[in-house]
Amino acid sequence: MASRFDMGRGAALGAPSLKILAAGAACALLGCNAPEPPPSTGGTDVVAGPCGRGAVVVSSDYLSTNVSLVSWDGAVLSASIVSSGSSSPGLASPLSGDVLVPTAPVRGDRLVLLDRSASVLTWVDVRSGEVPGQLAVATAFRANPQDYVEVSPGKAYVTRHEPNLDPGAAPIDGGSDVLVVDPGARAIVGRIDLAPALAGEDPAFYPRPGRAVLVDDSLYVLLVATSLDFSASAESRLVEIDTRSDAIREVTVLDGLHGCGGLSVSAGGSRLAVVCTGTFGGGATSNAGEAGLVVLARREGALVEEARWTAAELGAGTPGFSVAFASEDRLLLATLGRDALSEGGPVDDTLTAVELAGSGPARGEPEVLLRSKELPSSLGEVRCAEACGRCLAADAETEGGVVHRFDVGEGSGAVVHAASLHVDPRVGLPPRYLGAF
Repeated sequence: MASRFDMGRGAALGAPSLKILAAGAACALLGCNAPEPPPSTGGTDVVAGPCGRGAVVVSSDYLSTNVSLVSWDGAVLSASIVSSGSSSPGLASPLSGDVLVPTAPVRGDRLVLLDRSASVLTWVDVRSGEVPGQLAVATAFRANPQDYVEVSPGKAYVTRHEPNLDPGAAPIDGGSDVLVVDPGARAIVGRIDLAPALAGEDPAFYPRPGRAVLVDDSLYVLLVATSLDFSASAESRLVEIDTRSDAIREVTVLDGLHGCGGLSVSAGGSRLAVVCTGTFGGGATSNAGEAGLVVLARREGALVEEARWTAAELGAGTPGFSVAFASEDRLLLATLGRDALSEGGPVDDTLTAVELAGSGPARGEPEVLLRSKELPSSLGEVRCAEACGRCLAADAETEGGVVHRFDVGEGSGAVVHAASLHVDPRVGLPPRYLGAF
């Protein structure tokens, strides 16, 4: 078993990390000469309400990271609670430029940050901004953690995207799996093997778990299911895990859909939404025929497909890596554009709303709420607080990078752009990822 600060395993594979490697090479060749980062602005004493305290904003240029806290109304609560330049005593491994926030908020007065490049979890105290500790999840290989789901003060799950190719690896080092950790002790206590979820598939495919959500005593883990070099894939699937026994209950194959990376659950837990980009196959654009949006309903202990949209039905691009329920019957998702040099010409990123109440032939047409202006992949994650009628979307392009706030009409469900905010002009990094706390 790895020690608590088992660092230095190297960068993980995948598209975001390729950007990090390219940026790092440019920095080495040209020289970064970055100014000394401003000090932390500390935590916040805001009281949790029906939608928690607010949202977590992760800004990054793929070299450095800054983490901010904002309210769902758009007020900045802490412009820089922690960053790559932080020197907290508990921060043994500084944040890299590839940091995510869990899909679901963490219990109590804490944040958890997933450093994909360093394969480290970092806990941050919301009120003080201090770092009580970290946990390395790279047990002898490049783990690339993708999500963290807390079940209780003494139990949480971490999805590890990368497989471990060492044939002599111990079971805990298997990779492409779900780790069981004790948040209080910040220790690894178990592992769930996901290989059975790919039974019958070509052994060249690995589960590659990504996002995960908790509903009652079921953990739903989204598997991308790709080859080692990401050039080929099996159909993506959702794995349901019993959180009491850590056993796999059910595997739901998403027929015809590949490269599924975005997952969301409605506030009531009755629906799950998944967005899929399709297989990239080593190129800059994915296979749109394998891409789409699917909504599944939880009925009598099983997932039943309720609605589906192809990439063509959603617009000119393909679904991206983020989806959120604005209300029980309305979804927001980001789509991926492409630049002028790509086959087929330029296509904008979009933030798109989809109405679920009219699913089937009568369902409403997708509504584009926001478009990128020039740069593809500039629209990042979208997160919503259903109970408060608010949604936020990260935009790395507009005015140097802003977070857009959208208001959701009560009753009508209409989504209207309300404001745009700069979370920390001092640091100036573009916002890319969002979470809740």
